[in-house]
Amino acid sequence: MVSCRNDSQDVQRIHRAPEGPSSTQYGISVVYSDTSDFHWSLKALKLEEQRLDGTAQSEVFSGDVTAVQLLRSKPTGTRLRADRVVRNIKDQVWVLSGSVMVTKGSNKYLKTESLEWDRRTGKIHGSGWVEINDEGQTLSGIGFEAMEDLSTYSIFEVSGQFDSN
Repeated sequence: MVSCRNDSQDVQRIHRAPEGPSSTQYGISVVYSDTSDFHWSLKALKLEEQRLDGTAQSEVFSGDVTAVQLLRSKPTGTRLRADRVVRNIKDQVWVLSGSVMVTKGSNKYLKTESLEWDRRTGKIHGSGWVEINDEGQTLSGIGFEAMEDLSTYSIFEVSGQFDSN
């Protein structure tokens, strides 16, 4: 005699998605499009794609991650750099961590250890330490909000020094 059992717990255990990344790529270069004119060219040493039930949930870029904003295929001067970037695909929120730097041209930058970037609104924010240099004037503090191109920004719990030229 042969018997067969179809226990729902056993079936669910078999169909459970495996833990960890669903794919890993090395030496990655990706272009993301904001509009038909604006694009972000992103490079990283490693990309791990996280899936749930067959649907991509997030992408984890690591190893000297850089992103350059392009307007009609030409750099705008806005750049991002971090050790690690996690891209939430559904919400279009990116979390940058480890030696994060946002630059606009050669005379404006933001440094921090961690920030969130909402690509839909073009805003970045963080709750930790931040340093912003705007044409030679350096401000630092705890917590901030800014536009991704650093055209406007606010620092909470500010400290710094302005030159009176």
